[in-house]
Amino acid sequence: MGLDNYVSLLTDSDFLHTVTISIVIALLGMVLATVGALCAALLLRRRLLGGGIFNVIFSLPFAYSAASASAVFAGLFAPSVGVLNVILGDFGVGGPHWLSDPFTAVWAIAIATAWYEFGFAFLVLTAAVRDVPPEVVEAAQLDGAGGFRLAARILVPVMRPSILFLVVTQTIAGLQSFAQIQVLTRGGPAGATTTLVYRLYQSAFGNGTPDFGRASVIAIVLILIVTAITALQFRLFGREKTA
Repeated sequence: MGLDNYVSLLTDSDFLHTVTISIVIALLGMVLATVGALCAALLLRRRLLGGGIFNVIFSLPFAYSAASASAVFAGLFAPSVGVLNVILGDFGVGGPHWLSDPFTAVWAIAIATAWYEFGFAFLVLTAAVRDVPPEVVEAAQLDGAGGFRLAARILVPVMRPSILFLVVTQTIAGLQSFAQIQVLTRGGPAGATTTLVYRLYQSAFGNGTPDFGRASVIAIVLILIVTAITALQFRLFGREKTA
């Protein structure tokens, strides 16, 4: 029955863990992508020699599909021959088993998600920083603002609408993560990276016997979580703007 699906799901401790992991991965990916893109856009604000090349490089992740990007990260996170562990080994540090340890697996998915989202965030923030009126920047510089103070007190506040847009859209994209989990971990190890979308897929298609009732309930819960987080983000940013 319909209500039984809700009761069964919401009293399932594994499902509550899935909700927590989904939110953690989404927020980690959003923060890494947005903050990284913001730093890159601010550094490339001035037209520097070779800046165009960096603009292209930083925009490239936007051209990749989630599946192809995840395949690249599967190679990076390989325990013995992966690029990350090889680099760590050169410094005498033993690299972790990225995809087989629950803690590092969550970070691996978040990093892959952030890289995939970085290109779009960079394009949005590059456009935003270039739309800051030059006279505003010049006036701040005449008042002695430069470097970090100019970015923190002038550029970032002016860019707030674009940052809010990215915070909301990147969080929603993170909550909808599927390809990177399917390629890298398949929800493991021990369910550590099983998100709501991946669990929905397992309920509907991945367990041999489809359970579309349970999958539908998961989809409704996901919609409610996305709505609640989006409303909270708008409220927090609106409060900061008023302050």
